[in-house]
Formats: sequence, structure tokens, C-alpha cells
Amino acid sequence: MPRMRPLLAVPVLFLAIAPLARAQAVKPAEALSAAEMKEADGLLREYLAAKTTAEKAGIAERLAAIDHPSRADVGKLAQKAFLYAKAGVRLTDKNQQKCTHPDYPGQFEMQVASGAKKGQPTGVFILLHGGGAGVGDGAQIKSLLGAPGTGMINVWPTVIQKDDSAWNSEREERYVLAILEDLKRTFSVDTNRVFLAGHSMGGYGTWSIGPRHADLFAAGSAMAGGIFVGGKDGEGKLILAQGIVPNLKNLPFWFFNSTDDKQVRPDSSIRAAEVLDDLKEKYGPFDYVWKKYADIGHGLPKEGVQEIWKFMLAKKRDPLPKRVVWEPSREYKRHFFWVKSADGNGLVDVQREGNRFTVTGRAAGLTLLLNEKMVKFDQPVVVVDDAGKELFNGKVKLSLLAMAETIDVKRDPEMWFAGWVELK
Repeated sequence: MPRMRPLLAVPVLFLAIAPLARAQAVKPAEALSAAEMKEADGLLREYLAAKTTAEKAGIAERLAAIDHPSRADVGKLAQKAFLYAKAGVRLTDKNQQKCTHPDYPGQFEMQVASGAKKGQPTGVFILLHGGGAGVGDGAQIKSLLGAPGTGMINVWPTVIQKDDSAWNSEREERYVLAILEDLKRTFSVDTNRVFLAGHSMGGYGTWSIGPRHADLFAAGSAMAGGIFVGGKDGEGKLILAQGIVPNLKNLPFWFFNSTDDKQVRPDSSIRAAEVLDDLKEKYGPFDYVWKKYADIGHGLPKEGVQEIWKFMLAKKRDPLPKRVVWEPSREYKRHFFWVKSADGNGLVDVQREGNRFTVTGRAAGLTLLLNEKMVKFDQPVVVVDDAGKELFNGKVKLSLLAMAETIDVKRDPEMWFAGWVELK
């Protein structure tokens, strides 16, 4: 039986989301009554325990009827919501673990720093192994790369099914995310210091998982890996898989390959570096290091990987970046930093400056998620397109629905929201 651990205090922030029941507050912005606070508390507990979208939608409809919280109401209820979000089966502090999610019953090894066992906020370093059909496990990458995160929770998962390029499948991707949820439920994870790296097939996995979920990680490193490609364009250049390179706008990344590697060609990484150079011209700085070797085959750099660890561990995630560049590519991934996309079509580019937001390109179907670290709720929020045309201008009300959905999706005290602007 997993050992239960005391729940930890959650910092009070303010949040914003795109709720399941998409309705603005139906009452004036007055504080909830004592009866309504009690009802909201119970509904948040139900919402965060619900397993299906239909269940959550039903609860959201009931929550919408009392969705007129004050600032103080949001703060009190958010603290309780984060406690409810940590409910469920937890891990022990043993080295050998099994993911608790019933759909992703993979095995992983972890090393937990003493501070994490005492309830101190602690970062996480996840390393993905190489291999292929019937080959590779967490012990392999642990032997190769060790434990990069001193004073952290180091995790070495083994793929659920040892297929070729397994880490690139949505199943294994969601397995990694489920492990991270297990860790959040068990320990006080510092969500601004979660890192991802891998070698060979694990390098492919790092390219696939890291950028698609750049809002979860502080930095990534793909070693002797690559990106899936879909042929060549009219100029003969490789077409890289969607949802990868543009998403590195807010994810520091180190990648390397060797031209004499007989197992993984460097071509897709070379192309990624070219694309990054182009993206810098359009979207501003990207924080990455690309190294092309000629004499290390499928191995590690002769100088070792300490420089990579130093680069990565110096980074902290910015949960509320000034600019979000996002190319959605997974149906289930609809939230990215402070943006939600209803349909996942096309590249998203949104910039913020105080209460003013600028959307470049297609705006329909986007929801901007807001909190008090981003905007002043007592002043109008203005959203314009890149030509200056107003898409929205008005005050945004605090919302229990926003809080419920965002905490449910992220379970992240650094990235939750109390209001939203839905762009038609």
C-alpha cells in the first residue's frame, strides 16, 4: 500500500482558463455567500475528482450558476482546489515504481532527494532511454547518463511497449506526463524546474515530447536523436513533423548529432537548426545550442555531458512568457502556457504587454487565459490583431469555471488562471 504523505500548502495565485461550460458570470461581481462558498467548495472537489469530460461538463453547469466570485473568494477556493488536485494514489519513496495511471502501467526508477522527502519544493529530471523493438530500459539510460539533477528527483522510465521509436507515440508521451502527475501528487514538485533529456530513441522522444509540452519543462536535451520527417518540400528541404520546432520559443534546448553516426542520421537536426535560424528572424530569440560532431558515432561527446547539464540546470521555466508561439499537434493538448486552442489548427502567435494582447494570424477559436500576475482585472483588457483591429475590449470577470478547468488541466500552482477572453 503506497504511503500517504501530508498535503503541502499551496501558494495563492490567481488564474484563468477556458471552462467546459463557456459562460460569462451570470451574476454581478459580488462576493459569494457562505452557502455559495460551501457549494463551490464541494463542486470543485467533485470536478477535480471527475474522470470523464461529460462528468466535468455537468459539474461545470452547476458551478456556472454561482460563478460570481470576489478576489478573496478565488484565493480561498484555489487553495482548497489544489489540495483536492493532490488527492489519489501516491508513490512511495522507493527506487522502483509503477505509474499509477491505469492506462499507462509503465515501470520507472527514481531517485528522490532528501529535501523532497521532507516536503521541500524540488525539481524533476526525466531521462528517456534508447533502444527499439524489444530493447532498452530505464537502467540503460541511468547507466549512460547517471543522475544529472543533484538535489532533485531523477526519473528513468522504461517504455510501456518496446516498439521502434516508442517514445514518439502518443501512448508513451502520455505515460511520461502521467509519471509527472504522480510526482506532483506525491511530492512538492517545483514545476518551474522540470527537465527532460534522452539519447538515441530517447533523443527522438525528447524532441517529440519536450516541445509539444514546452509549457511543462524548464529545458530539454536531445542527444543523437532526431525529428520525424514527412518528405521534402519544393526546394528539396526536409519537412519536419508539426508541433516541434516553433514550440521551442519558450523552451531552452540543447541537441547534438554526429555525421558518422550509423544508427541516426543528423539530417533532421541539421534542418531543425536551419528552421530555428529562420524563426529567430520572425519571432525573436530562441535559446538553443546545436552541435554537429564528425567523430563520435552514436555515442556521447568526448568532452562528456556536464556542459549540457550546466546549460539545462541553469534554466527555470517562465510560466507566463510575454510571447507564446505554439503549433498544436495533439488532439488532447489544448492548453499551452496562457493560451487555449479550441481546434488546434494553425500556428498560434500571441504577445502581451500589460492589459493589451496582440494576436498574429488566425484568432478564431483561441482563448486567452488571464491571472493577476498578467493583467489588472479592474481595467479593460484589449485584444487586437496584427493590423491593430480590436477583437475584444472590456473588463474580464473572475471565474470559478476558469479556476476549475485550469487547475484540473495543469495541476500547477505556477500556471493557473481566474479569467479568460474567448475570441470568436
